[in-house]
Amino acid sequence: MSSINEAELTRAIERTLVAHGKLTAEEAVPTARMVLGYFGLESSVLDNKLSSEDRDRFYRLEEEGLLTSEEEDATVSRGKTWRIHYWLLKKARIRDVGQAGVSPANSDAESVYRAMGDSAWERRSDAGSKAHAP
Repeated sequence: MSSINEAELTRAIERTLVAHGKLTAEEAVPTARMVLGYFGLESSVLDNKLSSEDRDRFYRLEEEGLLTSEEEDATVSRGKTWRIHYWLLKKARIRDVGQAGVSPANSDAESVYRAMGDSAWERRSDAGSKAHAP
């Protein structure tokens, strides 16, 4: 499967983390760049290469199904076993979520409220006093 580009990952982040309020819209592009900066053209990233702040972002991306983590045991000198943790991009999921025609479905109520103009939400003091007048 071909590499994920910045635009694909950014759209997937916007439709998951941003849509669920876990990131601001302004953080989507920098987060995509950070992730792709770690992966480059590779399919995996060693966990110990991540800063603690970046690891937190990776966990958020994992919660949304855009990344996954795996581990394997490796035997090193003197028979000791080390556990190696690494991260993988879920390319198919990123592409599915990031497709142009796919977006989170709005409820009917949400659609109605979004269609209302700002004036519908303005409070008018004279309208309230007329409604209560005898």
